[in-house]
Amino acid sequence: MRFRFKNFKVYQDSKKFCKFCRDIVKGQIKSRDKDLASQIEKALNSIVLNIAEGSADNSDIEFARFFGISIRSVYETVAGFDLALLYGMVKPEQNENIESDAHDLVKQLSSFRNSLKPE
Repeated sequence: MRFRFKNFKVYQDSKKFCKFCRDIVKGQIKSRDKDLASQIEKALNSIVLNIAEGSADNSDIEFARFFGISIRSVYETVAGFDLALLYGMVKPEQNENIESDAHDLVKQLSSFRNSLKPE
């Protein structure tokens, strides 16, 4: 069986964003604040996993709802890194890169969601 979500550019880009951010979490946050690291990692996983889960339905309305959850998870990720910046665990340049990539990802997720047809 072919999984259609694997062909979506937004899915591929979400995985790249997840990997990029998780590397920072592992290298700079996890050893200093396990709870914050865990929360960021959960939010990152949620971005990718909700795209996949939403694609399983034949309903565009339901698929759009899962894209909304992915978008909220991007926002949660940004807030987590904002806290990490406040606590001195990440550099301002890293946080700026994360926010820029997150902004682009939210635009892509929103565009995909808006392309779905209401039933």
